[in-house]
Amino acid sequence: MAVGSHSLSTAICYEVVYPDLVADFVQRGSQLLTTITNDAWYGESSAPFQHFEQAQLRAVEQGRYLIRAANTGISGIVDPYGRVVAASAIFERTIVTGDVKFLNGRTLYGRTGDAFALSCVLLTLLSIAATLRRRQASASSR
Repeated sequence: MAVGSHSLSTAICYEVVYPDLVADFVQRGSQLLTTITNDAWYGESSAPFQHFEQAQLRAVEQGRYLIRAANTGISGIVDPYGRVVAASAIFERTIVTGDVKFLNGRTLYGRTGDAFALSCVLLTLLSIAATLRRRQASASSR
């Protein structure tokens, strides 16, 4: 979607919890992240807060402002560092306003995705395998 010469993307409801989907938006040029959601079915549980926090993570991962509109959950604006610029309470009928910027830069995570985490898992598995081999060699030499 475009606003003048700027590009933005919209994750619908639970789509915002998927890092790959939001990363794809940014790879295709999104300069601003938005999400709309119906959190009514969560009721007064902790889920609306968790859903909002997951959206915050997408802003940090991709280095973008994120605007969230929720019918009964938390509506708000999150900056690229995960700071909540403005937010509503759950079940509050209000208008949330604030300033956002269209951004172009890419974060390290935005460029590499889960490569670092997967490398750490691989390194851990290799270390465990090497330790087990040493133990087996030590036990068989006794």
